[in-house]
Amino acid sequence: MTTAPARPIFASLGAGLFAGTTNLIAAAAIFGGTLTHGLQLIASGLLGEWAFKGGAPTAVLGASLHDGISITAAGLYCALVLRRNWWREHWLLGGALLGIVSYVVMNLIVVPLSNAPNPDFSPVIVAKELVAHTVMFGIPIAGIITAVLRSVPQAAHDSPS
Repeated sequence: MTTAPARPIFASLGAGLFAGTTNLIAAAAIFGGTLTHGLQLIASGLLGEWAFKGGAPTAVLGASLHDGISITAAGLYCALVLRRNWWREHWLLGGALLGIVSYVVMNLIVVPLSNAPNPDFSPVIVAKELVAHTVMFGIPIAGIITAVLRSVPQAAHDSPS
């Protein structure tokens, strides 16, 4: 059994890795291509066009970056759950909000500031990606975090429900 202080860490790791994987599956369904190419696309945020010539090592870098971002998103959601009971009680809505916010942050801030190619903002792609980020990223993170932290007390300053 995991001790209470370690639970948020394990919850964030597990939720981030699970949701990162489902997010990659969704991206493959939307954009096609190989897993290697998709992971190199992520690595291109740091390496630019060179990422597509780097073979497996740049795919591993892309996977590491993707997992790191996913675990960070899960950790942020975990912090919200521990701080405010609303996020625990309304995890489905919270997960949907997390998915939408993650899509917006990644496509309007992170990717434009990186060396990766600009995102496709055609209405069909935006709709598909918003659904994917919500259903296959945000909601799984919220569900896993909520389930794992069910018995962890909320912060003292949160009003009881």
